[in-house]
Amino acid sequence: MIKKNFRFAVCLLMAVSCMNLIQMPVLTNAEDPTKIVVLGDGISTGAQLADGEKSYLELIQASGNYEIQNFAQDNFTTADVLDSLNDAQIQQALSDADVILVSVGIHDIMDQFLVTANGFMEEFGFTQFTDVFTANIEDYGFEDEMELVPYANKMADDVKANRAEAAANMQAITTKLEAYQDARIVYQTVYNLLDNIEMYDTLGVKRKMAYNSIMNPTSTVINGCYNDYLAGYVKQHENAVIADVYSAFAGNAWQYTNLYDLEVNPNAAGHQVIADLILQEIAEPILGDVNGDGMIDASDASAVLVHAANFGSGLGETLTESQQKLADVDENGSVDSQDAAQIQSYAAAFGSGQDYEFIKDSSSENSEIVDADPNQPGQDSDIVDADPYLPGTDDQIIDADPFAPVTL
Repeated sequence: MIKKNFRFAVCLLMAVSCMNLIQMPVLTNAEDPTKIVVLGDGISTGAQLADGEKSYLELIQASGNYEIQNFAQDNFTTADVLDSLNDAQIQQALSDADVILVSVGIHDIMDQFLVTANGFMEEFGFTQFTDVFTANIEDYGFEDEMELVPYANKMADDVKANRAEAAANMQAITTKLEAYQDARIVYQTVYNLLDNIEMYDTLGVKRKMAYNSIMNPTSTVINGCYNDYLAGYVKQHENAVIADVYSAFAGNAWQYTNLYDLEVNPNAAGHQVIADLILQEIAEPILGDVNGDGMIDASDASAVLVHAANFGSGLGETLTESQQKLADVDENGSVDSQDAAQIQSYAAAFGSGQDYEFIKDSSSENSEIVDADPNQPGQDSDIVDADPYLPGTDDQIIDADPFAPVTL
């Protein structure tokens, strides 16, 4: 059945596209703190940070009303975290949690590499890891730069050593955490400590080949054991999300970690990046904020209209299930142009310093918009003014092509 509110949607989309509203931050007023439980390794303890430098958890704590229980410990592997899930105290904390943060895996991948790399540094008398790839080859008795490759290959082999066990442990961790359905679970992807060194672009071809022979396999192991699995996992579990530290650190390990000192944990800059990523994921979902950017604005209204128009044309859904819940502001079980109108009005009202509250269950009020017989010509007079905050009059509503999908 074709509805006249589809035509209304087309016109509202045009209005949304033309208006340039002021974006206002959405503020929450939660009296009770958000309870966060942390599982993981030294990334979550702030290991290797200097006095006065803040860990990502301290940055999160300072940013809002959070109550954090941190069960992470330095040097923990996936086996350690998996074993910790049998602890009664941790189980109780997880049962009460609003958010569970998980950051583990880098020690499974990198610990044996660190032993080998430190051995090479001692053998050649270097003070920083980068010296292995940047010092003059004469300094360690080589005649050709390709002689570096066997050393890099040895380090790459060490990275691969524990991958099977680590992958199995990570899958077991996610399975056990499925018991805590009331919590939002944020899995941090594992970053590649070796991606990369500051002077990478200045290396010659042979030295790049040597470095790539360890950097690239490390990425392959990390993504194969953890990151690719997590990406697939969260698609199947609505309460699980990813904080993609791997992508944020990619190409910039020298800026965000202690790579040169062969320490796996982030520096202060890295902790700030991680804090920002996690704060994006743990903010309480807000009705009307369809794209989750902390604003209720024209972009949310546009997303609702595109979803409604394409779904009405048989082109499928463009919003996820969780986004549809945020989009259905009138809570009538349908994501349609009336939701978009209210979201647009919310943005317009706040942009002009006014208050606006979403009107719940307005489906009965808009029932006269339905075109009972699509084979009969409709009357535009049937279309009511859905929202008084929207500019324009009904005579501006034209009969667009209702069979054409709406795109932005």
